[in-house]
Amino acid sequence: MKNKIHTGSRPRFSLSWNKPISCIIPTYNEEKTIVGVIKTCLRVPQIKEIIIVNDGSQDKTLKKLQPLKNKIKIINFPQNHGKGYAVAQGIKAAHYNYLIFLDADLINFQPHYLLSLFQPVLENQVDMTIAAPVSFYNPYYHSWPLSGQRCLKKSFLINSIKEIEKTGYGLETFLNEKMKGKKIAVIPWFSSKPLHLTKINKQKDWVKAYVKETFQVFRQTIINKQSSYRKKIEMKFIRSLASYFKVNYQRLKDYLLEDLEE
Repeated sequence: MKNKIHTGSRPRFSLSWNKPISCIIPTYNEEKTIVGVIKTCLRVPQIKEIIIVNDGSQDKTLKKLQPLKNKIKIINFPQNHGKGYAVAQGIKAAHYNYLIFLDADLINFQPHYLLSLFQPVLENQVDMTIAAPVSFYNPYYHSWPLSGQRCLKKSFLINSIKEIEKTGYGLETFLNEKMKGKKIAVIPWFSSKPLHLTKINKQKDWVKAYVKETFQVFRQTIINKQSSYRKKIEMKFIRSLASYFKVNYQRLKDYLLEDLEE
């Protein structure tokens, strides 16, 4: 059964959208943006709980969170476990059935974006919403399947925590598969400014980060394939990456698989 995808429409408002929401924000080395994201969430009364999962940040992220510790819940891990694991811990800690997932690197972020994200879900018009930034910098929203900005019910996910923990940057691909057959709305977030701080502007090792993120998304995409076939095309994919970036295949393989089960 195909997903029922809706784009661009804005259902009418009603009192049902006053239901409480838990907002989960996984963060890794996001000292430049995390406070701004939190402050925007604090301006939205429907968000009753903000859970920040600090996933082994090596910068000043944790220090930046301290002045806000009485307004948010902080889950801190000394070591990095990956995005999927971090979000899973947030889901387990959430007190409310309605969840919002947000990336920690959002910029130029305003409360009305959050309202547009949760309103269709709270009104039971759809089962999940996915935000698709649309701006001069990103005029098309064809990349919405990989968007980290989502709203859905905790009850859809609570029995899949172990699976979510293993997804890494493939979390969004997992959610797309998990919600197949459900009603999904893609919500365009229009802006004249960029809505994400790109890796090139926040990480010295941004190429390594992009490569790992790409591989984990790819790996989650083929997770349901037969094991022998999956391993074969994984290795082919890594060889192609090694060739493109002119790096040693074995070193790249070890790097990409260090956090994952082979």
